[in-house]
Amino acid sequence: MSLSKTVDFAQILTELKDGSILIKRKRNGEKYSRHFYLDAYEDFISYHQSEKIFAQPRRYYIRDIDEIRTGFHTQTFDELHKQKIIHLDHEVFAFSIIYNNYRDELHLMANDEQTERKWVLGLQYLIDLYTQKRAGHIIYDTNWILSHLRFGDKDKSNTITNLECQQLLADSLNVELPEDVFEKLFQETDKNGKGILTPDEFIKFFQILARRMDLYEIMQKYVENADEQTIETICMNINELLYFLQTVQNQNILTYSSKQFKDDFTVEPITTYEQVQELITTFEPNIELQKKGLLSLDGFRNLLLFEDFSLTKPWYSRRPYQDMTRPLNEYYINASHNTYLFGSQLSGDSNPEAYNRVLRSGCRVVEMDCYDGDDGQPIVTHGFTFVKPCLFESIIRLIKPNLFKASPYPVILSIENHCTSTQQKEIARILKQILGDLLITVPTTAQTSSALPSPEDLKRKVLIRSIKTSSSTTTSKPLQDKDINKNIIVFDQTNEIVKHARTDSFVLLESKAFRESDAAKSLYFCYHSPSLSERELKQVSRSDPIGLIKQTQKCLLRMYPDGL
Repeated sequence: MSLSKTVDFAQILTELKDGSILIKRKRNGEKYSRHFYLDAYEDFISYHQSEKIFAQPRRYYIRDIDEIRTGFHTQTFDELHKQKIIHLDHEVFAFSIIYNNYRDELHLMANDEQTERKWVLGLQYLIDLYTQKRAGHIIYDTNWILSHLRFGDKDKSNTITNLECQQLLADSLNVELPEDVFEKLFQETDKNGKGILTPDEFIKFFQILARRMDLYEIMQKYVENADEQTIETICMNINELLYFLQTVQNQNILTYSSKQFKDDFTVEPITTYEQVQELITTFEPNIELQKKGLLSLDGFRNLLLFEDFSLTKPWYSRRPYQDMTRPLNEYYINASHNTYLFGSQLSGDSNPEAYNRVLRSGCRVVEMDCYDGDDGQPIVTHGFTFVKPCLFESIIRLIKPNLFKASPYPVILSIENHCTSTQQKEIARILKQILGDLLITVPTTAQTSSALPSPEDLKRKVLIRSIKTSSSTTTSKPLQDKDINKNIIVFDQTNEIVKHARTDSFVLLESKAFRESDAAKSLYFCYHSPSLSERELKQVSRSDPIGLIKQTQKCLLRMYPDGL
């Protein structure tokens, strides 16, 4: 469970609190030198105020960070590099903080590789720690408690008054305490007696409030000299915890062979002191107790609430219990529409991080609207709007690392193509060059096939949904809306990589216009994939429900939202 046995994260975090000079980069080429630092409570990073009189340093909270990305693997760094504003030999100094559900980015460059590594390792450690604590419902975490203090601190004094504390408990935490109980607890933690709690005092206040008497009673059964230990001092040593996990809980742990794939794990029994010490290091919030191999009541609660220690064994829920060996069309697939949009339908950016956001949340079908770009490079944008375009190549390269982090099952790239044949070829080259073996490049099915491959067959593969053109398609004229269905990509026969013959192509799903049931019987093969809108689906489901069911028994049917 530990992130590393060789990296001294305590030392790294200490150095981050002292801070270091980092260069903040913007897409327009502007750069700012700032002294960034980690907050003393390790819940956000910020920088010392600039010379601007009214400027307030921004806080980047650990809980809001989605990803730390090294190198030039963001749209901003990618464009700066292409414009030759930054050079490739500086890539080892660069890293980006993606936050706010992939909507915002902070792009930084260190002065040396050691500083970059220190920030990346430290921030990733804190993110993993926060994610782990959130999964285990660890409400004793100081960052979680302090986030509520800041919410209740109406005058922004970094303290909380008696009245503010009462309002916070009632309004935000849904805690109702008798007046005398609240006052006794508040006075117990208010060391100066001024009716105000500092951050440390509020943490103590909350920890006392949230103590679990039931868990204290359980610990007393398995701890030697339990009568001599109070609820504040009781601890389990390694031997006692090992006995409890083996004999009482019959507990196993999950060992992951790859951090990238959460479904790739083995279930192992807890048999060694080393395993128990690692659990103590993971769940005990007190560093001194960790070093002594002791687990306090707080740590005991954290351990029992962690998802791997759930009463319903987690290994049953980490992998699908359904049969995943049936043809692809027999499953509902989580799909995204206009994936590239972060803003409205009319303005904003076409942003690769919009794809990363939905892919990390489990989406398996993403959409790209492709148009001819400058210098022969296809772009992704929302046609006939003010949406700023993004290079198709940048999107494919930047989403590749996130394709299978949420799920090992196939990703379908659904592309509405408005490109000329020349840039269609460029799309094919980009897909093949960047995705490589992830892309279906061999004949998985043919016109004589009776069924699509299964999700299990297509694990960690990328599929293209497309339409074929006639052999006469050699024009450089862009395809019009009337020529194609929504969310399709067309590769003509002049393409050297993607040929017309299906045995030589990497196109698995061929988009077709939706037909009524009688026509579909003779026109559809299993690899055909008709599309229809939500409104059309409702109409067909009423007029010909059996025919609709028969189509989905054979083909993969895609439904997309109605236009506004």
